[in-house]
Amino acid sequence: MGRPRTPLLDRRRIGAAALRLADEKGTLSIPALAKALGVAPSALYHHVSGRDEIISLMRQELALTTGGGEDWSQPWEQALESWARSYLSTFAAHPGAVPLLATAPLTEPFMHAMYEKVAELLLTAGFAESEIMPLITALESFILGSALDLVAPPVMLSDVARETAPHLSAVLDRTATGQSRAAYAFDLGLRALLTGFRDLLT
Repeated sequence: MGRPRTPLLDRRRIGAAALRLADEKGTLSIPALAKALGVAPSALYHHVSGRDEIISLMRQELALTTGGGEDWSQPWEQALESWARSYLSTFAAHPGAVPLLATAPLTEPFMHAMYEKVAELLLTAGFAESEIMPLITALESFILGSALDLVAPPVMLSDVARETAPHLSAVLDRTATGQSRAAYAFDLGLRALLTGFRDLLT
């Protein structure tokens, strides 16, 4: 029959399929990805060296499908808030991929370019060089946790006995549930983080 005119695999298709698989299953394996693509596992190795490179392709797919329209010329607090919200939106759409993307090494030049912008923003604002990566890590940890919170059960604390936990019960009575709870928690937490960052400058 000869070779198909349209290749069955390319790196973009592998990255997109891996992202879908991680979303659906919360995990990623070479055999499962090959099955989803309708090829033998050995066929994947014609395009990628292994699992880490597949995760890199997943990051690239996210970058291609979400863009990066942040205005880094804004004052640092507004620019950082805009970046955080864009970051949350990206990962909230793919919560199953968060554990994979958050723990694999960041070797991609396009990721380095993004962090270069954030580092330049914070250095220009006056933060010490030794503070920059800890600040970015703290903010990212909050964003990734918030992305998972958006797909968590509407009520995380349940069956609380009012007799033994009256203060917690009173708090839960005044707490929203579902998406509004997660969105408010993100807004409040982000404001607290940025306020804390500002305090470091003073």
